Amino acid sequence: MNFVILDLEWNGTYSRRIKSFINEIIEFGAVKVDEQLHIIDTFEALVRPQVGKKISGKIRTLTSITNEDLAGGLQYMQVISRFKKWMGDAVLMTWGTSDILALIENCRYFCGDEHIPFLQYYVNLQAYCEEMLHYDKTQQMGLSTSAQLLEIDEDGFDHHRALGDSLLSLRCLQKLYTPESLAPFVQEADAEFYRRIQFKTVVICDLSNPLIKRSDMLFNCDVCGRRAHRVSEWQLKNKSYRAEFICRHCQHRFFGRVQFKLKYEGLIVKKYILPFREKPKEEHPKETVPAEAPECAVNGSTNGESC
Repeated sequence: MNFVILDLEWNGTYSRRIKSFINEIIEFGAVKVDEQLHIIDTFEALVRPQVGKKISGKIRTLTSITNEDLAGGLQYMQVISRFKKWMGDAVLMTWGTSDILALIENCRYFCGDEHIPFLQYYVNLQAYCEEMLHYDKTQQMGLSTSAQLLEIDEDGFDHHRALGDSLLSLRCLQKLYTPESLAPFVQEADAEFYRRIQFKTVVICDLSNPLIKRSDMLFNCDVCGRRAHRVSEWQLKNKSYRAEFICRHCQHRFFGRVQFKLKYEGLIVKKYILPFREKPKEEHPKETVPAEAPECAVNGSTNGESC
């Protein structure tokens, strides 16, 4: 079994045909290796833009690719055909799923079919390295971060160019690879794979959503472990709900925070307990305010209450 690590560069541009933006691929770079991760061959190709005639200044600065470079490139379908022949039946790897999503988007646009012609089996190399390095599951690990954690010297790699990044991805894999640990990460690119990879995670911000259960809103005391009682209304802030709780057994007070994310696998409920901090009470002014100009009137109060 061979592996191909692919990296892409693309340019965000507006398409009049679909009246929307598209990430038009402008460069392919890949490295093919055997089961021992020895390099067999490399692949490089610039793609001549057909939607956006000029690349953005940001992409030009980031990649050093110029419009003149791309003018001599091949059309997207030509590159796809050559890459498919070069890749053969190897397992495809990318750092994260963004390159796969860009391929799906471009195949749908240029071919009318979202299926990637050369994709049979796939490995998310980013997810594999995160697992092997026991990386924080709430964060995504960038390629440079992985290289730093693995003490890889990045100076010899051409950053933000497709082939350079694919070679750096390979170096990270070589530091962590065992056939047994990689096997569970190999996915078949079937219909479910396409549904899963294109599913967009949604944060639910409506407590009346039928997917939310009453038990999802309950919290136990983090001191004694008993059920706590909510003493304030739920407040939505930063796409999560927060309320004040008190434990009637030990009188411990805390804030309970809960967030609901709808993923392909189903609803994910994340709960957090935050320390309780009382709001500082406002001090009354020590000096008496003259009756003809009360402080409340100065502040625009019309309810007749004292300050």
